[in-house]
Amino acid sequence: MSRPLYETEQDRENERRLAEMIEAKYNYKFVKMPIKLSLDYMLLGLDGMARAFMEMRQRKTPMRKYPTYMISLYKVMMARQLTQTTGLPCYLAVQWSDKAGICKLPPDITPLRISQGGSMQRGDSQDIEPVVYFDMSDFKELANEKHEE
Repeated sequence: MSRPLYETEQDRENERRLAEMIEAKYNYKFVKMPIKLSLDYMLLGLDGMARAFMEMRQRKTPMRKYPTYMISLYKVMMARQLTQTTGLPCYLAVQWSDKAGICKLPPDITPLRISQGGSMQRGDSQDIEPVVYFDMSDFKELANEKHEE
């Protein structure tokens, strides 16, 4: 049985705007990947060859509201598998209410800080799962201006 998709059209629009900001800064072309590959985008260089993979997220809180950022252990595992298979890095880009940031996925820390976490906002018990915590210092800020929702 497949799980429901919670991504909305507004989520996709927010993701697209963040991708455009990163494309302009790093001169990559973002190509949306199939759901089965777990991460959102493949980043292509000017020669059309893949350079990296990226997961995109949107948060309604300010970047420094919490000391850590939480993401599913499954996403981290899939990113590590993509890197091991392709030799290409994976990144996590997050747009908060006040800033955008990017970090390696998985982060360069061993062991990973793992706990049980997630959200019950949607009433989906599958949203509670093992998660990895990143320090906010792992993120490089991309912009200081507020990103419209």
